[in-house]
Parts: sequence; structure tokens; C-alpha cells
Amino acid sequence: MTTIKEAYFKLIEEKGFKVDPVQVSVAESYDKLRTKILADAPVPAEDSRSFMQKMLKPFAEQPVTYSDPRGLYIYGRVGRGKTFLMDLFFNNIDVPKIREHYYHFMQDVHQKMRQYQGSEDPLKLVAKEFAKECKVLCVDEFHVIDITDAMILYRLLDALLAEGIFFITTSNRPPEDLYKNGLQRQQFLPAIDIIKNRLEVIVLDTDQDYRMRHIDSADVWFTGTEEEQEKAFKLKFEKLTGGSDQPETLDVNGHPFHMLELYEKSAWFTFDEACCKARSSQDFIYLATILDTVFFSGLPQLTRDLENEARRFVIMIDEFYDQGVKVIIGSEVPMEQLYAPKGEKALDFEFDRTISRLIEMQSQEYLDQPKRTSNKRDN
Repeated sequence: MTTIKEAYFKLIEEKGFKVDPVQVSVAESYDKLRTKILADAPVPAEDSRSFMQKMLKPFAEQPVTYSDPRGLYIYGRVGRGKTFLMDLFFNNIDVPKIREHYYHFMQDVHQKMRQYQGSEDPLKLVAKEFAKECKVLCVDEFHVIDITDAMILYRLLDALLAEGIFFITTSNRPPEDLYKNGLQRQQFLPAIDIIKNRLEVIVLDTDQDYRMRHIDSADVWFTGTEEEQEKAFKLKFEKLTGGSDQPETLDVNGHPFHMLELYEKSAWFTFDEACCKARSSQDFIYLATILDTVFFSGLPQLTRDLENEARRFVIMIDEFYDQGVKVIIGSEVPMEQLYAPKGEKALDFEFDRTISRLIEMQSQEYLDQPKRTSNKRDN
């Protein structure tokens, strides 16, 4: 059986990349985890029932426990290979498994929870559903910004691990910085404890941003006034799609979404339409699913007064990147000047990742790759 480390060396050689010792070390950690997963078995837990309870229900399901660590939490700056190594692990372990982006994962969780409304412990039932589908659950880009998610993550993680699931996740932040400055953060702290105590926490940080390795200039970021953007995009859209169409309004999760142009799987819409209205991550997931190419115009400099709009922009780019959507952006400012506010409660971490992704999304390598999906299940 090929090890993760061997698969890493083979892929690096095929692509002509340079071996990174830090990445090799993380590949070795994945190998240790894979060995543990393949040999994993539940251990009978102490039966705390009374004598009478045992007499009345002698054949009741006995509690079991599982040894730790039950997964990995790998964090580091953007572009260091976290997703690359997670996918390498995912593709080289032969057990029932799921790989999801964090947004998709939480959407899946909330959808399952709605099915169990009124139950005594919906999250326990959600975890049992996941356990029927997978032994390994990989969640990419773990970063908590939603208070609803923050309030349930401890009980969710605890329930998943109690079902014997191995949880592997990547993040740009160390566990103690998750949901930093978030509302009611005190209630999120048990989730940090379970990450630190029940998963192996690994820092993956090198001096090289590998997303910069094959960046080629591509004409997908246009800087100019809105009038200049509109003039340029009309020509670009028709040239790229080979056709044009009239404006159209789509139904996106029960809400209207206005497209300036829509032709087959290519669309042109504005910052005002996408980010200045009450859009959710589910809306952007839907758009990424039905579209291959997006023309996005009217992007202003994102100042302190546009924090909510900036957050929606971050979520949108995350989802488009994750599904390989090609994005042509019209902005009033160059990319390096896009995000203005810095400091406490600003989206510094999130926007560092977004800028890195936008840079990669301009590369010829990204533009040449086929559309992909971020939601994988393998039984």
C-alpha cells in the first residue's frame, strides 16, 4: 500500500516541484493517522447503569469509547499546501469518507438538524447520520464567523468523535484564535478545547507561498470606473461566450438575483447585487454550482463602512474558488488596495486568504483547470 509520504514524493516529482521538509513532516503525520484509522476499533466503556437498569434491559446497547487523537487540525498561512496535503490523504485512504468545504459542511449540518427539530439531542442524531456515511470526515478551511455555527460546534464535534468519526480539518488560524472577537465567544471556548485535546494540532508554515509558484498574467482583473468596466465587460462577455443575452432575474434560494447578462453557464452581475443585499453562503454555493464563469463588476474599495459587504465578498470568492469557477472582476481600485480597514475585528485573516485566492484565480493554471466540486463522498 502506497503511503501518503510516497504519494507526496511521486506527485511532487511529476509536477517538477521542490520537496518541502515541512510538507513531508505533515505527510508523515497523515501516514500515522491512516495507520490508526485502519486499525481503529471501539473500546467498551464503563457501564454506569444501576443493577436494576441492567436487569430490566440486559440487551441494551452498551456504551463504547474511542482512543484519541481522532484526527488532525492543520493550520498555517495561506498557500502553504494545507488543502493539497488533505486531498492527497483523502485520495489515498480506502474507507468510507467525506470531504467538504467548511461552508458546505455547516450547511449540511443545519439541513440535517432541521429534520430533527423537537428531538432531545438533534446534534447527536446528526452525528449518527454522518457515521452511517463515513469513517473519515475532511473539512477544508475551518474558520468560524457565524454565531449560530459557533454556538453548536462544541456539541457537534463531541458528537462526531463519540460516533468514532475521524475529523481532519485545515485552517489559517491556530485553535485559540478561532472566532476571535466573536459575539458570545465564551460559549465557543469548549470547541477550542476539544480541538486541542482530542485532535492532533499541527502547524504547517513555510517561507514559500506555493500559490504564487505558477502565476501567469491573465486579463481577469480590470481596474476602472463603473462606466469603463461596463464598456469592457460587454465586449469581454460576448467574446468569451460567443453570444449575449438580455438581463435576467434568477430565483436563488427563494430570492431574486439580477443578472446583467446570462448565457448558458456564464453570467454577469454586480457587487451591489451580490454583496449589498442579504445573501447567504447557500446563495453563493448555488451560483457556483450552476455557473462556470462569472463577470463581476462594480467592486469598490472595501472600507470600514462596508464590513458586511466585504464579508459576503469573502464568502463568495471562497465558494467560487472551491468549485473552480472562473471570475473576471471589474474594480475601482487595484487588487492590493481592495481591502482598506485593518486592526481589531477587521477581516484581516479572511481577506489575506481571499487576496491569495484572487491572485491564483488570475493564473493560467487556474483558468485552464476544469470545473470541480468541493463536496466529495466515497464509500
